[in-house]
Amino acid sequence: MSNPLPTLIVGPAIVTWNGHTYYTKAGIKAEFKRETFTVETDDQGRIDERMKTQSMEIRFQPAGALADLTGYFPYGVAEVGKSIFTTAALPLVIVTKFGGAGNAGRTITYPRAGCSKFPQLRLKPTDTLLGEMTFTCLGNPTVQPNAANTWELVADATFADTFDETKLVTDIYHAAYGASPFNAMGSMAGFEVDLAMELGTITADDFGIVDMVIKSLTAGAKFAPSNLTHENVSTLLANQTTGYVFPGQSLSKSNTDLVIAGSGANGLTLTVTIKNAGPKQAGYLYSIDQHRLQAVEFTSKRTWTSGAANALWTLAVA
Repeated sequence: MSNPLPTLIVGPAIVTWNGHTYYTKAGIKAEFKRETFTVETDDQGRIDERMKTQSMEIRFQPAGALADLTGYFPYGVAEVGKSIFTTAALPLVIVTKFGGAGNAGRTITYPRAGCSKFPQLRLKPTDTLLGEMTFTCLGNPTVQPNAANTWELVADATFADTFDETKLVTDIYHAAYGASPFNAMGSMAGFEVDLAMELGTITADDFGIVDMVIKSLTAGAKFAPSNLTHENVSTLLANQTTGYVFPGQSLSKSNTDLVIAGSGANGLTLTVTIKNAGPKQAGYLYSIDQHRLQAVEFTSKRTWTSGAANALWTLAVA
């Protein structure tokens, strides 16, 4: 009996969702996931494994285009308590460059998708802008789950998108937090900004996962200061003397924004502002050939004006 010959399926792809197009750096990983439960008895042990819920998780690292950032961070504080899926289901489409009829491309469409993890912002001159982000896809909510194409639809479609390399900007960034010497802080290895979601999952016994809701949003940043002294960092942390942070007090009690801005050396300038930021902690390394000041970390605080939630962060491109 001869061995079956392999059918190789390779080639790059892009992702589209809610009017946004995502080019990637290291491929697109699509994982079909099932949560299961086991059936067992005391005298016979494990008998069977059965399905509880299923979802499709799409993960990729965007190429880092400095364009419409709402595609990477589609939710703000106004969406806390809401579903990551809109009432009118938004499909996510993986568009391959090759394959299908005439090797001209294919589309794999997931009918209901929402962003379930924001990418990390990496503000430095030696790397592109974004870390990995994640979308979660569920089946079409308007039909029964065993209907045709309720989970995915594969079709031939000619690849026709246009790439714009001018948006791939790498830049030098500086941070400002109040008065001197903190109004112009450099970094040894760039600035890492984490805009993070906490999600709650809603399941129904006869359907599995039916929704994912935004429970909370937070903003944080960390960097190793390049132009501060040990004493400066102690002052920044308010770990003693004037401004000391007592137990029970907010780390953000000064209500000062952390503003990280690019220099605009490549034609576009990104400014990231964490509202009402607070220094949280810092590290020090005593070594013969490494910088003494390690990462200083900032956290954030939610605020309201006349009952209306204020933004937790802003992202501006000029």
